[in-house]
Amino acid sequence: MIIERKHFDLNYKCVIEKLLIKTPFTYSAIFQNEACFLFIKEGQSIVKSPTEKLNIYASESVLLKCGDYFADLIQNSKHEHCKIFAVHLHRDILKELYKDEIPSFIKSNSKKHFAQKIESINIIIHFIESLDFYFQNPAMVNDELLKLKIKELILLLLQTNNAENILSLFSHLFTPRQASLKEIIQTHIFSNLTVSNLAALSGRSLSVFKRDFENYFHNTPANYIKEQKLLRANELLISTDFSVSEICYEVGFSDTSHFTKLFKQKYLLTPSEYRKARFRK
Repeated sequence: MIIERKHFDLNYKCVIEKLLIKTPFTYSAIFQNEACFLFIKEGQSIVKSPTEKLNIYASESVLLKCGDYFADLIQNSKHEHCKIFAVHLHRDILKELYKDEIPSFIKSNSKKHFAQKIESINIIIHFIESLDFYFQNPAMVNDELLKLKIKELILLLLQTNNAENILSLFSHLFTPRQASLKEIIQTHIFSNLTVSNLAALSGRSLSVFKRDFENYFHNTPANYIKEQKLLRANELLISTDFSVSEICYEVGFSDTSHFTKLFKQKYLLTPSEYRKARFRK
């Protein structure tokens, strides 16, 4: 649940915001004509793009190109809340900032990514602290300052150890890419995303996603995903000493009772009974 949201707007668009969120919480974000830089001040998040799952910890950040994303904000013993700073990079605002001197990162190159994780580094932490200062003193903020902060962030990102990958991502910030069904399923088959979530990540409507999925996999999304999760659970029961509940969550089920019911329907034994029977052989 979002407890508090503060933001600064430029040209009637949110460009910088600060969020306080009670965990656990799943946040769905669609960046149609913008990219976004997210910094986790406190807490932990798993950011899911069409082809990546990135664990982002406190003081780390991620740069996301335009597209659809889901972020699971994780509850832990240290923090019941997650503090996030976001800088939205709107295409029209960037063009206005650089005018006739469009930097090379807006031009295209051959590499394409959806997201780039940025490790904890002091220059980014200090930048976020400067944003926090302005949230505490909003009267000092004007359009020119917001423009400077956006350009400052871009320059800082290009000085990190991830500069080459960030340049590559920057070059495609505003070039929508539709990931293949195979890429999306390989990445998220064992996550807790719904079929509707997967459709959103693919850039398709639910009906088109289901049709394309059945044409490619010759099965419905729900049935194919369920079968793959149960097969993986079978493997983990035999090859690991994970508990049944750990395996349940590892393969992407969110309820142990439901997982046990589905497993028994397929294998005629509960997960615990199946493991014992296998070890007796």
